Amino acid sequence: MTIEFSCSHCNKVLKTSDDKAGRRAKCPQCGEPILVPAPEPSAQTDDGFDEFDRLDSETPVPEDQSFLAEGPVREEDSFLAGSQTDCPMCGESSPAGSKRCQHCGEMLQKGEWVPRKIKVGEVFSRTWEVYKANLGSIIGIHILAYVLYVVAAVVVMLILMAIGFAGALVLGLGQGDQSLIVVFGVIFYFVAILIIYSIVFYLMLGVMKYLLKMVRGEHPEMGEIFSGGPFLGRMILCSIVFGLAYMAGLVAFIIPGLIIVFMFWPYAFLLIDRDLPGIDAFTESRKVTAGNKFSMFLIYLIMAGVSIVPYLLLLAMMSSAEQAGGPAQTMVFLMFFGFMAFIYLMVIPFYSVLGTVSYAEMTYQ
Repeated sequence: MTIEFSCSHCNKVLKTSDDKAGRRAKCPQCGEPILVPAPEPSAQTDDGFDEFDRLDSETPVPEDQSFLAEGPVREEDSFLAGSQTDCPMCGESSPAGSKRCQHCGEMLQKGEWVPRKIKVGEVFSRTWEVYKANLGSIIGIHILAYVLYVVAAVVVMLILMAIGFAGALVLGLGQGDQSLIVVFGVIFYFVAILIIYSIVFYLMLGVMKYLLKMVRGEHPEMGEIFSGGPFLGRMILCSIVFGLAYMAGLVAFIIPGLIIVFMFWPYAFLLIDRDLPGIDAFTESRKVTAGNKFSMFLIYLIMAGVSIVPYLLLLAMMSSAEQAGGPAQTMVFLMFFGFMAFIYLMVIPFYSVLGTVSYAEMTYQ
């Protein structure tokens, strides 16, 4: 049986087994002497610690007379520490197994760590709470990402077109071999794709880092969207490997491709959260998703089912409008743009938070 009670000095909630009832020890958080209450009056026993009952709340308990040592409390030093881990940076407690301190963000586990099996209902519940409480910030960071992407993509295309036009004039390709024009066109196309995707990944990493801090209870700034630079190269290489593995899995009767997705999808979070090398991000992804692949599959099915309904309704309205013609087509046209705005401003941000919460739940954050 477990006794749950609060420290009379700092109100920290503590738990211990009922065999410690009636005994005095120091609170792991504030260090003040406290008495473990008994579930029933008859449960108190004389176990040789009655002398501590004579101490008032202002009398310090000597280290050699207490169950707990001074400073951060380890589990082996105190039965009150229970399933808590104390942060060496701020001294606050987080659940045992937490990878980061929930108060200051300090890394608590720099080596091996044991992931947590998630529950679908808890993931959706936490996602909704985060989404509802931070709706303006979540939509704002996505709008900022969209605007930056469009502006950057337009600037890149204009620069590449100007370079291509100037190169064609210098080399005289306009009246030369047409095959050279095709070759240069292909080269510029791939360069443009590489640069644009680099912009996408850069902004994506910034948004992910922003949301991860938000889910952890921190207060990130919008400038976090520009923090993806140190991870960009690894993100591009990992995404190429992930994409090739996924396509190979789809060719192999689809199911292997889905397994690859649900096994390795957290690699981007691991890059920004633990600053891992690319190959280690995939290795750690397998550990994180162990026992969670089916839960993520259920989450995917639920969101796919929720998303497909409005698409079907839109298609039905567009089909009806084509037959009716006139003002009905204009109305459906406006509804289509409203629908797309809803998808990009509400649904996609919710998906982003859902993925972030799923990763946070798997890693005790």
